[in-house]
Amino acid sequence: MSATPTIVMQQVESSQFAAIGHVPELSLLAIKFHPKKKTGESDIYHYQNVSAEMFAEFLGADSQGSFFIQRIKKFDAQFPYTKVDQTQFNHTAPQPVVNTPAESVAAPALTKELLAVALNGRSTPFDLTAEERAHAKAAGLVVIFGAGGYPLKLRGAIPDYFRQLGESTVVIANVSVELLDGGADVGPIYRTTVPHATFDIMEDGIVYCRGIVISVVDLGGAA
Repeated sequence: MSATPTIVMQQVESSQFAAIGHVPELSLLAIKFHPKKKTGESDIYHYQNVSAEMFAEFLGADSQGSFFIQRIKKFDAQFPYTKVDQTQFNHTAPQPVVNTPAESVAAPALTKELLAVALNGRSTPFDLTAEERAHAKAAGLVVIFGAGGYPLKLRGAIPDYFRQLGESTVVIANVSVELLDGGADVGPIYRTTVPHATFDIMEDGIVYCRGIVISVVDLGGAA
């Protein structure tokens, strides 16, 4: 079974939220909001395109709530966000407030699980950014995605030793990855023996297609 990705969260003193975390490899900001009065549960949201420099500004702001509203929340087209399914990842116990990047807790290494969490829930038209492709390649990760009737697409650390068989199958280092139709209740699924993490791509609120992230290490080779 795949390991659950972890994002280190740092406690903040704000009326807006309780803790924040950042994955610089993905320019991904995580915000844990205060518990709801009725349920006592806290929602966590991911915001894309937040650089390490902006996160450092966020940590050091006199009012982090005001910074979030004025610099991030108002610009949802620049910083698209998704509500996170908290069963898909772990966050560490909040750490003491950190005011400078030098004091920040080290970011976790980019894994297939963490990348899949970052990609999950994005809408069509879908693709990785140039920065995300570069980080995936550096981490030895291959992102595979596609919809029925269209050839599968590969991004990241694409090995030289792969071939495409028709529209729905690729073979990488003699390991087959096949996209299947799981039916109306399940949607597209993948059949492969290589360990992988899965993410969904949405269109109009429903799953349009599905992707997976694999590591070249699990293929017995390197990119």
